[in-house]
Amino acid sequence: MMLDFHHSWPYERVASDIYFEECPFCHASPVLLPLKREAVERAFEAIKTPVVMPCCHERIVIETMDKDYIWADQTLR
Repeated sequence: MMLDFHHSWPYERVASDIYFEECPFCHASPVLLPLKREAVERAFEAIKTPVVMPCCHERIVIETMDKDYIWADQTLR
């Protein structure tokens, strides 16, 4: 599956927490994503995983994750 870079957003991992340095919607910084370990594992397996941004309540459906980026079903950049 070919993913569009405009649908990606970098994240940081601190222990088991996933952070965005900046929200792609409201630009709040930093943003702790409300993802449980099981949700992260599903995202790494390319199982669609919804997440609601805690800062502005925008919804992202994660298509997949790699060690650097979250790839969504919508444009983030």
